[in-house]
Amino acid sequence: MTFEEAVAYVSGLAPRGWRLGLDRMREFARRAGLDSALGPHPRFVHVAGTNGKGSVTAYVESILHEAGERVGSYYSPFVYDIRERIQVNRRLIPREEFAALVERLRPVAESFDGGEYGPISEFEFKTAMGFAHWADRGCSWVALEVGLGGRLDATNIVDPAAAVVVSIGLDHVDILGGTLESIAFEKAGVAKAGRPLIVGDLPRPALEVVLRQAETVGCPVWVFGREIRLVEDDGQWTVSVPGRTVEGLTPGMEGEAQPHNLALAVAALVAGGATLTDEAIRLGAATTQLPGRFERRQVAGRTVVLDGAHNAEAARVLARSLLRAFPGLPMPMVAGAVRGHDPVGVFRELAPSVDRVFAAPMAFSRALSPREVAEAADRAGIRAEPCPTVAHAVRRAMDAAPPGLPVLVAGSFYLLGEAVRALAPL
Repeated sequence: MTFEEAVAYVSGLAPRGWRLGLDRMREFARRAGLDSALGPHPRFVHVAGTNGKGSVTAYVESILHEAGERVGSYYSPFVYDIRERIQVNRRLIPREEFAALVERLRPVAESFDGGEYGPISEFEFKTAMGFAHWADRGCSWVALEVGLGGRLDATNIVDPAAAVVVSIGLDHVDILGGTLESIAFEKAGVAKAGRPLIVGDLPRPALEVVLRQAETVGCPVWVFGREIRLVEDDGQWTVSVPGRTVEGLTPGMEGEAQPHNLALAVAALVAGGATLTDEAIRLGAATTQLPGRFERRQVAGRTVVLDGAHNAEAARVLARSLLRAFPGLPMPMVAGAVRGHDPVGVFRELAPSVDRVFAAPMAFSRALSPREVAEAADRAGIRAEPCPTVAHAVRRAMDAAPPGLPVLVAGSFYLLGEAVRALAPL
């Protein structure tokens, strides 16, 4: 099987949709001989949250790499390359290994067709690929990002060293529920008996749900602002957790939420029993990178900021980051959105930063049309123009950007890869 054939096979599973539940994933792992790959060896840091979970996962991975561990990682979704999902020591899974794993797991997956469990989904297949790859590579740790929710997510069959709930906001409400409390209950499902749970800066109603769930499960809890302290000093940060203080930290990723995300990563590793020097933590923090998180690129003499913010909470953080980085607002925006999210809420948060939206189509089954995206921007009070292609939207935004101001590309991670390809010839 070639890499291209492997990608086509995995992508061909997408129409089966997203299935929340653990029975089939557990059985898939058993049939594939992966039971021993689910922990406690390797040790997992399992990361859930509405926003910021990818960043926390990246900090965990980078710090452990600098500490000399062989560390795997899993990201959802990918931005530019499908292989971003499965990595070891900050390197994407090689194309030939990707293809070999698909060929190896395909007959196991197809053994479910027509059976009592139902067919394997695309996300379940990719998750099994990760478990197999990390076992093959002898990883001692894995930074594992949840796909959707937590309690019934396919990743939640692991026995983690520590789990994290980064943030709670209104997103995927059609699946996880329409209240902060219902979403918090699903995210808190990553908590395991006796395993430390790291909790970020959550709204009070969500925090109460998470703490109740932790008490029910029986796990120790470290909460940001309580056991986890973060202090800035002259552009650097100090993180304090029970029994450990690390000074002189600089997040490698830009954006207002990144010090918070870094603090949660440090807390998870300390609570999970990782052996880390202060220097490994500092170096790992400073060298962390992740596509599509306030990512800056220089194109044709202009700055382009790419960010996957796709819900109101993420857009609020993005707006604050833009104001800090580019005080001469507002700027033009290339936008896309996926059905099931709240584009009006995103645009309302970005309205002080954006004066014009160029709505782009996306090659994704749940993408809203440019007209629907433009109508959402109009409802938020931003002038909007539907565009026939991503390339057209990018060119219009580049032409509309005032001197010295960037072009913003945001609204969906699925948009960013297409936008970067459109920017390449400029």
